[in-house]
Amino acid sequence: MEKRRLLLITTQSLFGTGIVSLLDDQKEHLVIEKVADVKAAIDKCETFKPDVVVDFRETSGAEEQALLQELVSRYHARVVHCTLEANQLTIYDKTRIKNATVEDLMSAVLK
Repeated sequence: MEKRRLLLITTQSLFGTGIVSLLDDQKEHLVIEKVADVKAAIDKCETFKPDVVVDFRETSGAEEQALLQELVSRYHARVVHCTLEANQLTIYDKTRIKNATVEDLMSAVLK
């Protein structure tokens, strides 16, 4: 089975490291790269070509939302936005999961 390529966007180095270590439990299924912002994600997509982009940033303005949509359309990547304050996952097929669990995240990434 081919490994899925996951690109993690996070400005929180401690939090990002924690998420990567959670996802490392799935390393037989995933190759993970980490960047700090959406613009860096788009640059990374040129060479990494992720299957899934997981966005763990707290704020996301209109410009960043447009860039996330560009990731979806240009690279055919699934984008999962995790909102920590409300503990929600928004998957860019507009699925919203309230009170999301680690299992919900894994399902969104591996789907």
